[in-house]
Amino acid sequence: PKYGGQTPLRTHKVAFATFLAGNANPDKKQTDEESAAINDADDGYFQGARVLTYQLLHSKSASTNNSIPFLVVCTRDVSKRKRDRLKKDGATIVLIEKLEQDWVKAADPRWVDVLAKLRLFQLIEYTKILFIDSDTLVTAPLDGVFFDEATLTQATLPNAAQIKEDEADLPRTYMFATHGDFWGYDHPYPPPTDLSYLNCGFFVFTPSLVLFNYYMSLLKLPNRFDPGFPEQNLLNYAHRQDGNMPWKPLWYGWNVNWPTENDWRGGARSFHAKYW
Repeated sequence: PKYGGQTPLRTHKVAFATFLAGNANPDKKQTDEESAAINDADDGYFQGARVLTYQLLHSKSASTNNSIPFLVVCTRDVSKRKRDRLKKDGATIVLIEKLEQDWVKAADPRWVDVLAKLRLFQLIEYTKILFIDSDTLVTAPLDGVFFDEATLTQATLPNAAQIKEDEADLPRTYMFATHGDFWGYDHPYPPPTDLSYLNCGFFVFTPSLVLFNYYMSLLKLPNRFDPGFPEQNLLNYAHRQDGNMPWKPLWYGWNVNWPTENDWRGGARSFHAKYW
């Protein structure tokens, strides 16, 4: 199999991260000043990022015990006022450029900028990053996720049948750990162990420029993946279970999507749902 270059070893450094783009709410105020006047009630994702900042950095019941930084990766259409507010709250702001491809049409206007999440893989100063969507409620510390067995470095598999000549080289090693999508509230807890379609609202990964370049090569190939859920389906293709970089399942209790009271009573630590 063909492999790309390998990222050199570096000092162990981890971070939490979320993503924030410009307000895509169709009912948003016309100006940033008008939004400020209503305490940004028209921008749930910004409010969610602020709540995550509190939960991960300051909450007595849910925050980090190890001074792990919280990165808010922002596109440039997030106003300076909002970025400054998050910085005052304690977040580390990382400004990024958008990623766009003509053939990628998101199924919902809210997701028009989500491909920019992939720029997280360029942050190679970190050895592991836990990405959490901003519409997530954290109720217990998540530090231990960085020691989850699924976050061990994996050797890329050599299955020649899964190597596509029109795609960029794969890295020699990778780490991408997450959980499956439940697709609804009617699910057991603990969840099934045979889920193959990943949900990218909560995942741990090792940044890698080789991996980022591989993702970018997929974006240049129309219909290589279903663009309805742009970044999620790209990652599902890149880390498909029968491919050479299959995603690894995290402990089910770190996070649930489509959360229920049963999940909370069962001991889940974070909940992916729009609580605003």
